[in-house]
Formats: sequence, structure tokens, C-alpha cells
Amino acid sequence: MADVEPKNVAQFIDHDELINYLPHKGKMFLLSRVTQHDVEKHTITSEYDITKDCIFYEEEFDGVPTWAGFELMAQGISALTGITNKIKGRTPLPGMILSVVDFKASVGFLKNGSTCQMKIAEDYRDEETHTYRYLCSLFAAVGDTEPAATAKITVMETEDMLAMFKGKAE
Repeated sequence: MADVEPKNVAQFIDHDELINYLPHKGKMFLLSRVTQHDVEKHTITSEYDITKDCIFYEEEFDGVPTWAGFELMAQGISALTGITNKIKGRTPLPGMILSVVDFKASVGFLKNGSTCQMKIAEDYRDEETHTYRYLCSLFAAVGDTEPAATAKITVMETEDMLAMFKGKAE
């Protein structure tokens, strides 16, 4: 992994800049902005504006099912990884979700026209295996005090994703 000079990254990152930090593109890019990040404490706060253009939008309910919130939270984790790599001058590694556990939702849908907020904090780190777990909270609206959904998401970064699966499908 090549190291280069560390870079500064603003605390507030809007959609047009944020897209440079994640591998997600098009309709699968589900973040509108980052409002806070701390690469030393491994925390991030991000937001997503719910619209009819969302890949998970359901016309019948005029919103996005809350179960899709795990992907919003996972993309917040991906944004934190991208920001961390940029600040520390590292080449990003590909990553994947290993598990989503203890997912709980108190509402069925995130309503069209609302802005949901994701607060994410790392609570486990294994540098040897590049495995990390995050405590994630999704709030149906910015300023809500009770989360609409919570989950623990474990992710792994790997230098060679294909090598992990070589010979497994044969």
C-alpha cells in the first residue's frame, strides 16, 4: 500500500465532493453529505436526502423502507474509510460487509422529502485482518433524538478481493 503526503479534508463534504471518496456510483450512491468525521476516533455523521430517485423508493408508501437503512449506514462507513485514507495518504483497499447484526427499526419507512442522518462509531478494530465493527444509528430526520434504526455492521478491507474467493466456486 503506497503512502503519500497526508491531506486535509473539510468536516463538511457535500455530495459532489463526497462521491470521490466512495466506490458507489449512480443510483447506488446513497449519501448527500458528511457533516462530521474523526479519523482518530473512527466516527462519522452523514446525511441522505430521501427522494423518489432513491433506488429503494416505494411509491405506495412515498418513502424508503427502513430496512434499506443498513445500506445508508454502510455507505457512511465507506465514506469514513475513504476520508481516512485520503487524510493519511493511503491507497484505499476494497471492502465488503461481513455482517449486519442487531438491526432494529422503530419506523417502517423514511419519508420522501425528509433528510435522514446516520451516526457511526467504530467499536472493534483488528488491524491484522483489516476487520472493523461499527455501531450505527439512523435518525429519520436531522435533530431527532431517538434513532429510527440501529445496527452493528462488520466490514473487512482486503488488498486482493479476488484471491479471497479463488477456488471457492469451482
